[in-house]
Amino acid sequence: MLASLAAAVISCTAPPVHDGDTLRCGPERVRLFGVDAPEVRRGKTPAEPLAYAARDELVRLTRGRVGCRFVDRDRYGRFVGRCWSEVTPDVNAALIRSGLATEYRRYSKGAYAKEEAQAREARRGHWAPPR
Repeated sequence: MLASLAAAVISCTAPPVHDGDTLRCGPERVRLFGVDAPEVRRGKTPAEPLAYAARDELVRLTRGRVGCRFVDRDRYGRFVGRCWSEVTPDVNAALIRSGLATEYRRYSKGAYAKEEAQAREARRGHWAPPR
């Protein structure tokens, strides 16, 4: 039982960030629970609006020591987790609050509704008026 509890949390320092909702912590690719960030460029498919801003925000939020608590495995076998860092006690919530990512309600069931409402009310990121 103790080994399974230890496996439920992973930690790393300044993890490489793939996009606005995925990072690598040691051997694990970590998908942030409840976060849906725009997709970066893949092959000939162009990046979605704000994709690189979301990625850069995740890089900023995960400098220093990072920990992630296991929630599930996704269909690609990635570790789905709730993460924290030296910058913020809740990386997932901070990213949604920035407006650069939205809540992935299909899985989170409203866990980050308050943070998304804050971003919408402040008109940040996705919620900013068109230029």
